[in-house]
Amino acid sequence: MAHDEEHDVRYAVGLDLGDGESSLCWLDTTGQDPARVYVRGTEGTAVVTALGRVPLTPADPADPADPADPADQSDTGTDLVHRVVIGEDAVLARNCVHFSVNFKNRHQPTDLQAVQFAQVFLAEFFARHPEVQEDCVVHVGHPAGWDRRSVKTYLRQLRALDVPVRLVAESQSALVHVRDRRAERPGGGLDRVLVVDVGSSTTDFTAVEDLVPRNLPVGAELGCREIDAALARIVRADFKGVDSEDARRFAESLARDGGDHMLMLVCRRAKEAQFTGKDLRLQELRSGCAPEFLPLASLSVERLRSVDIPERVVRAPGGWADRFAEMLTEVRALLGATVPELVVLTGGGSRMPVVRELCAAAFSEATVENAAEPSLSVTRGLASIGRHSVNVARFRRDIQALKDRPEFEETIRAGLVEAFDQAKSSLLSRLLARADRLNADDEGDLDALIRELTGLDEVLAELRVTLEDALIPLVLDICRSYGIRDDQFTLDITLPEIIGTAITRRIRALWRVLRNSQGALDVVTRVPQVGLMRLRSALRAGATPAQMAALVAGMAVIVALPKGAELGARQLIKTTLGNAALDPAEVERLVTDLAERISAQMDDRAREVERFLR
Repeated sequence: MAHDEEHDVRYAVGLDLGDGESSLCWLDTTGQDPARVYVRGTEGTAVVTALGRVPLTPADPADPADPADPADQSDTGTDLVHRVVIGEDAVLARNCVHFSVNFKNRHQPTDLQAVQFAQVFLAEFFARHPEVQEDCVVHVGHPAGWDRRSVKTYLRQLRALDVPVRLVAESQSALVHVRDRRAERPGGGLDRVLVVDVGSSTTDFTAVEDLVPRNLPVGAELGCREIDAALARIVRADFKGVDSEDARRFAESLARDGGDHMLMLVCRRAKEAQFTGKDLRLQELRSGCAPEFLPLASLSVERLRSVDIPERVVRAPGGWADRFAEMLTEVRALLGATVPELVVLTGGGSRMPVVRELCAAAFSEATVENAAEPSLSVTRGLASIGRHSVNVARFRRDIQALKDRPEFEETIRAGLVEAFDQAKSSLLSRLLARADRLNADDEGDLDALIRELTGLDEVLAELRVTLEDALIPLVLDICRSYGIRDDQFTLDITLPEIIGTAITRRIRALWRVLRNSQGALDVVTRVPQVGLMRLRSALRAGATPAQMAALVAGMAVIVALPKGAELGARQLIKTTLGNAALDPAEVERLVTDLAERISAQMDDRAREVERFLR
């Protein structure tokens, strides 16, 4: 499957390749339904991260193993074909010739077991859901504490899965799941949050402030696997140097290929039993595993039942709890003045009471919450990130398409024309009312005068309101289609300065005609007043009857002439402004510019969503 655009993808798959257990879920990116968790037979949703190789049949030259099938492997120098099996199929394979667990480490070019596990796991899932394989992106988690080189190596190896793959920090994916779970809770914001993801190989920390997540560079070397390793050392020590049949059988079983891995698995099951109180199904393990491992499983279980794991191992001086507490002190120092309001515990290891206890002590100001189904938080979050990524891509596509819709551009175009008409109307009324300071020549003074006489600031304010009233509903229609509430998306239409500049520039081009016409209007409307002043002056000065007659005759001519001149000046001003229009090419440029600016602002909103997805 290949997609040119992320928004074309129909399904998002979340794959949590855990060091102890793995899980997979998927969802339809076009809906809002929760992720479906893949259930693997009787194993349930949590699949033990184990690999085994079991022989099939002697190789038939006419029917060789399919090289494209990652489950078929031919041993060099033999004629046997082996199938790779995973999960309990590996644990309970009685004819298993190789067995391994706990293979999730900082990735080097030769560390391919996790990838092989993923290949088999996905192949099995896709066989049951071929429609998903045809149209999906798989999001895989990685420890937040891994360096870039390890992440790049891991991604390069996972590309062998033959489906599009994205890598996401595990604690960050857990954060997205927690955010989704809290989204409908009143007051359930995520202003300052610390997500603590306690896994088998690592403990990840993600701090969130003002919706921006930050993966902290600690925890990559501390996981619950260390507890399993401590238990394995206790079991080994119990048999070391002991001269007995049980000790001999245990040593022989442990020395077999995969023996140390089987011991780690038994120790992990014993640890989980004491922290969860659930049946470990150890009887099934003893009866189902390869005969070579039976002494190891049986004898280890007997020893581990008598070990108080929480006190003797986890809380032992210098043990896992002490190291976890030291790490929390380091995290607190990294956060500085940013004190979390909420600490969310995820991952299978978060079920240990000591984790909550130490987090509450380290962050006494915060509320500490255990995620529901903590072992599935990462998986669900990975699928949710897939949906969010696709929806962000679709949202951006729709936003980009919005600015090209005819009604969007026509609204902006009509608003610009109306704004120019309002500016002309204001200027006309003020010119006809004999505006002052018409002798401005300096370009800066002239622009300021035009801005004042046109009432440009008020005109642009009205234009902004007009555009917001017309365009924001179009934007909100798109937002609602993606489940974004109206109060979660605000659009502040900021008009580019070029709009005012364009209107001013067009008026300035007419200014000489307008100024001359208004100047003439000013003169002719003042002439009658001047004549009356002269008559009054003549009377006060005692002018002769002849002088008065001449003055009156002259006034008759003067008073008669300005009326035509006034009408001509007024008409010229009206005609000049009436014919004035913005240049069509300039209008198109303004429409494009404003549409791009609005689109960019909406794109910023999309990036707010993406901040959870980086």
